[in-house]
Amino acid sequence: MTCILVLNPGSSSIKWTVFCSFTKDLNEDPIAIDHGQIALTIVGSDVFQHIVSATAAYKIFAVIVRVVHGGSEFSHPIEVSQDIFHKIKALDLLAPLHNRVAMELIESWQQYDKSVRVFAVFDTQFFNNLPAVAQIYGLPLDLIERHKLRRYGFHGFAHQDMIRQWCIENSHRQQFSLVTAQLGSGCSMTAIRNGKPVDTSMGFTPNDGLLMRTRSGEIDSGLLIWLQQQEGWSPNEIDHLLNQEAGWQGLSGGIDNMAELFASDHPQCRLAFNLFRYRFQKTLGAYFAILGGLDGIVLSGGVAEHSLAICRELLSGLSHLGIELCSQSASGDLPILLSSETSKVQCLVVAADEASTMLHAVQQQFADDF
Repeated sequence: MTCILVLNPGSSSIKWTVFCSFTKDLNEDPIAIDHGQIALTIVGSDVFQHIVSATAAYKIFAVIVRVVHGGSEFSHPIEVSQDIFHKIKALDLLAPLHNRVAMELIESWQQYDKSVRVFAVFDTQFFNNLPAVAQIYGLPLDLIERHKLRRYGFHGFAHQDMIRQWCIENSHRQQFSLVTAQLGSGCSMTAIRNGKPVDTSMGFTPNDGLLMRTRSGEIDSGLLIWLQQQEGWSPNEIDHLLNQEAGWQGLSGGIDNMAELFASDHPQCRLAFNLFRYRFQKTLGAYFAILGGLDGIVLSGGVAEHSLAICRELLSGLSHLGIELCSQSASGDLPILLSSETSKVQCLVVAADEASTMLHAVQQQFADDF
């Protein structure tokens, strides 16, 4: 039986999923027969060899790789030729924690088995049509046009599947206002109106908005200029600071696991978690204002999925937004409802199925081949 392998490289791990039973009916979920996750502490060619070994039992005829940043040129799934590879490779600096790993996977697979078709899908696709006011930066127009500067948005496949799962739970609603939150090593939130994104917290790069594991999120650009002058840092050193030494790990003094951070009473850890919560609630309030109210909030990602206590803490104290939580802690398999029956806003925690969403995206673009 021929199979499709979906590879989802993140900032801390690579998730892989094998699909050997799939349908062109996009209303039906494809069936995954195997999956796994590899920490990026395994470096270089060892990562690829681990994937090859784990999937050796399957006849792979196509590989789909998630590429975080598609820039202004790539807005839909594409089969990766040599020319396309070099064009995507040129975008590495826009998402250094992600794109380089994705390109290494693509190159390794093409060299390993030239008969396998390799497709790239882009996390930015979901946000292609953000309203102009949500896209634009307050910079000179000629600079914006020359460099295609805009808020691109990321975690698109995760946000897309969170909407899908909320709609399953609320099939009677045709119109709705929703906030989706992907909370993992990278974190982002999106304001949704009737299934379409109207704003999102990540920007030109994935280092805007919420506090993340090693990424600073929102920061004053003037502060970066001042630091560069004071410390004599190069652009590469600034990039390393913002992407690999900042976030809750940097602020807490070295703790990168959110569950450990949340459980700690150390003042630095409490400060780091409180900033994480503050940024979440600040963004939620802004989206409430933009949407004119809320019908639902959906949380996903490793932080949310593995700690309902953290989810409850993020959503606590928000009765002024119409959020009321269940008095008792929920438990069981996801999806789980955290809000009470009387809450105006339904709060769900789900496990977003990015792999199936990525497969569907390729099926839609290459309908004759799948």
